[in-house]
Amino acid sequence: MAGSEENLLKEYFGGLSGQVEAISEIKLNAAIRSGMSGPRSYRISAGKRYSIGIAAVLAIVMLFAFPWIGKQSEPQNAQSPLVSAQSSNAFEAYRKVASSNITVSSAIDAGLVQRISGASAQQNGYVLTVDGIAADRKGILILYSLQNNTSRKSQVNRLQFAGEGYSAVNYPNGWSPKDVQPGITLGYEVLQWGGDFRSLPDQITLELNLGEKTQTATSSGVKPLAQLSVPVTLDHDKMAKTGELIHVDRTLTIAGQEVDVNEVYISTTGIYVEEEYNPQNSKRIFALLNPRMLLGSEDQFMSLSSFRTLVVEGKKSLVFANDNNSKQPLRLQIDGIHALAKDATELIIDTEKQQIIKAPDKNLKVSVNSTAEGSTMILEYYSPSPKTRFSDSIILLLNDEFKDASGQVYSTIMSDISIPARKESSDKAALPPTLYYYALGKAKLPQPLTFTLNGYPNPLKETVSLSIRK
Repeated sequence: MAGSEENLLKEYFGGLSGQVEAISEIKLNAAIRSGMSGPRSYRISAGKRYSIGIAAVLAIVMLFAFPWIGKQSEPQNAQSPLVSAQSSNAFEAYRKVASSNITVSSAIDAGLVQRISGASAQQNGYVLTVDGIAADRKGILILYSLQNNTSRKSQVNRLQFAGEGYSAVNYPNGWSPKDVQPGITLGYEVLQWGGDFRSLPDQITLELNLGEKTQTATSSGVKPLAQLSVPVTLDHDKMAKTGELIHVDRTLTIAGQEVDVNEVYISTTGIYVEEEYNPQNSKRIFALLNPRMLLGSEDQFMSLSSFRTLVVEGKKSLVFANDNNSKQPLRLQIDGIHALAKDATELIIDTEKQQIIKAPDKNLKVSVNSTAEGSTMILEYYSPSPKTRFSDSIILLLNDEFKDASGQVYSTIMSDISIPARKESSDKAALPPTLYYYALGKAKLPQPLTFTLNGYPNPLKETVSLSIRK
């Protein structure tokens, strides 16, 4: 073990002296894209690599359960800390793991993460321990450890909170598999609720599935290495009182289009900005261009990125990182919108001739790959600007239905089957195209096919700002 890891272990175990507790993680394909000051994990492997986190399971609750289900501990109240995180430095190891995530690290520093004890489950040589949780109206922050007592190189294929009937209560987050080396892995997640927090059951369960390192997260019919679940009890009254709700109720005009900013919720798990596009706009807005929160004065400020978009119960919100230690002025800044004229969102393609009949611009190309299993349409988007920033870009999205020339409606299915290698451009300065794959099935469809664009990179730039907190 490297010297730095040995020192970290000494610090960590020194802070736990006299405490009999289990110390205990999630980018997610992610959307996302979605920015992302996203969760990261820190590991101690049996040998080396990929790690920082240190933890120790000193006490494990051993419960028998049916195969595939894992073993559970008694529920712990997520809102009733046994020990102050700040005074005991209980989460110091997690603080180092989450140093690049301002939301998580500041929540730990501010003492907002509440420590729970004995929340563990084990199965097939794997131990999941939940050490800390902070829940509010919009989401939940979790600190956890995974101890891999096997020699297998594993990965987390699924992590979610489930309610009654084993249905997920968190918003889909585009999970990406995460490595779990032999040894101990510390991790954290910030998940948003999939509905109103008041509809959540009093007890939810953290569910985590582990698979072989080479196994894809969506592999079907493949037995997982372990399925672990740990129950947690929520305090709805305290969740309701957590955070600050600001009624902004202002309309921004960007590139001639109106964007309503309604409520802003500032809390432990992030900053949530409820937005709405005026249906009377002449253009269809797909997304805001580089939205961010500026925390501080006009001259000295920190930029907090938007890393996720939620649509919950018909209301759309942008989720931003949050510095839980700061009460400085806060303002929303936007550099423009991605939008198209409403009659320009139609994409018409003759897939037999591999020809685009109607598109918003000339930045798209189409090809079709056919096999015995069916045909796949490949859309290639060529960015007109080689200097496009990631924060300025959005992806091309098609509506979930399209129709053929006869008016028959079909489901739009994204596909990623084996496509023959393409010859790339010899121009090294040229940006490679972004590829999108759509399954067309085996049937011969009446041509042309008509799709509707739900997202398209077409920036209309105009910078606007709005004061949120003074």
